[in-house]
Order: sequence, then C-alpha cells, then structure tokens
Amino acid sequence: MHIASTTHEHATTAKVYTYEADYEVFESEIHWKAQVRHEEVGTQLFSGTIEVTSPAVATVAEPVVRDAIVKRIDSFEDGRIG
Repeated sequence: MHIASTTHEHATTAKVYTYEADYEVFESEIHWKAQVRHEEVGTQLFSGTIEVTSPAVATVAEPVVRDAIVKRIDSFEDGRIG
C-alpha cells in the first residue's frame, strides 16, 4: 500500500517535513519504508516493522504507519535516530 506525499510539522522545532511511504500488511506485523524530505537535511530513508496483535490489522495499518513515521521524524530532529 502507499501513503501519498504529506507533511508533518515537528512538535518542538516547527520545521515542516514531507514524507511518503509504502507498507505491506502481514498477519501480525506491518513493514514500512518512507522517504522523508526537508530542505535543510535533504532526503532521509526510514523503515520499520510494527507488530500488531489486532485481527483488524489491515484496517489500522495506515494510521499506525503514519504514527511511526511521525515519531521517527521527531526523533531524527531531536538527534535520537532509531
């Protein structure tokens, strides 16, 4: 699945990042990859796996991936890339 280009304003710096992502939903986890862009830092590639125990994994996948990307952007900006 694909998340079209969208923006996120960092919680403490107010810098606006643009990201888009692709993700795959499996029975108990979601795998995602995102391209995150900001004019000061260029393009960063982030990826992750999210374990999901809900039988509604396909329904909750997109918002869960968006949350993971936003957390990664905020961590990146705060120097805590993980």
